[in-house]
Amino acid sequence: MLERVRGIICYSMYKMSNIKSKITHLIEHKMFEKFMFINILGYALFKISYRPLGDIFQSFIVLGFLLFLFCNFKKAIKDKAFICLFLSILLTCLSWINSTFQIPHLAKDSPNIGILADLFFFIFIAYWLKGNIKKVRTLWLFYAIGVFLTALIHSNDILADIMNGIAGQRIDFNYVNANHLSALAGTILLGSSYYIYALNGIKNKILITLFILLPSLFITIVSQGRQVWLAVLIASILTPIIVAIISKKVNIKSISIILAVVISSIYLASHIPTIEKRIHKESNIVPLILSGDVDNIPYSSMGIRMHFWSESIPWIKNNPLLGTGEGTRNFVIKESNNLPNKIKSKYTHLHNGHIELIISYGLLGVALFLYIYTLIMYSSTFYKKNNEVLIISTMFILFFAIINCFESFLFFKTGEYMINIIFGGIYTFYLTHNLSMKDNNE
Repeated sequence: MLERVRGIICYSMYKMSNIKSKITHLIEHKMFEKFMFINILGYALFKISYRPLGDIFQSFIVLGFLLFLFCNFKKAIKDKAFICLFLSILLTCLSWINSTFQIPHLAKDSPNIGILADLFFFIFIAYWLKGNIKKVRTLWLFYAIGVFLTALIHSNDILADIMNGIAGQRIDFNYVNANHLSALAGTILLGSSYYIYALNGIKNKILITLFILLPSLFITIVSQGRQVWLAVLIASILTPIIVAIISKKVNIKSISIILAVVISSIYLASHIPTIEKRIHKESNIVPLILSGDVDNIPYSSMGIRMHFWSESIPWIKNNPLLGTGEGTRNFVIKESNNLPNKIKSKYTHLHNGHIELIISYGLLGVALFLYIYTLIMYSSTFYKKNNEVLIISTMFILFFAIINCFESFLFFKTGEYMINIIFGGIYTFYLTHNLSMKDNNE
């Protein structure tokens, strides 16, 4: 009897090994890698422009990565970002458990583990990019096209939107709200500006300017997202300085040229009527904000944010370590005794991704994402040819950190899309290096 059981076990192990061998051969085949790359490009094109199609491409990416996990789980489980994925799921569950004790009358019936885990889809993308800079650039190009497609497909009348935007109206192209498409276009504006500066060949510079930079600049202006304008400005100024410090290569000439272009652009932009009017729209409440007199701040766009953030302080103090789960950003508003009913009925989030991270998942959530941002910056140095990936990484993290001070992109599909595509293109170099090192050691 014992010999029979042993034989069954041995035979099962042999069959499993045979299956793993066949799947490994499949996923390492060049045609399969090309198929997965096509799905990544499809995800970039359609995830937000036409989601039903984008979800199909995303499902194939997930399936392909699951096949990789089936054959290489021991290697994958040691990856730092993959460990963070599991920690995000654990943190989501712990925060939910804490909510059942701290706010039992408001707690959700179950934790939504996807709220944080979905932000780690970049690992799946990073694996199939295989550390190939041409694939990364192509992915980011398709990201730009996908954003432009979103404006085109979602708009009720694209020509009317363009003309109204030129006339000074704020345009959202019928996608979520104006701030979302503005944020997407802002990342393209930054990236295309870098590539115009860095790439050789006047033809390439002209093509990028005409078909990528100018459309993204137009969307960024007419969508009138002030937080995006601020983020583009700060990222443009700080990126060359931070990159020079990290790479220990200070090029005074390059930094001077970049800063001169930025200052000139600020001067020219400030004389565009649409921008000038938008910037000065709520200048009258700035003294009230600076004085800390929250009670007397009117419920304007900026004022509402100040009131929301003030209402968040007690929630942070009560649950600083774990927070109280994903619904907290809504509870802060609905349970407030200070906010007027018309505001409570209209808004469901706090317009600050960083504050929402703290109240929902506590300081542990903040620590997790600070680590991820640091890991992505570190990963960018694994592209050794030049500072291209380091520059893109620095620009995006600065940009994303700033826009999340005024909107909740971290917890919207827009932010998830941005993170997964940009981070995927950066993390691929570190992930590919680590996996190849493990293969050599074995």
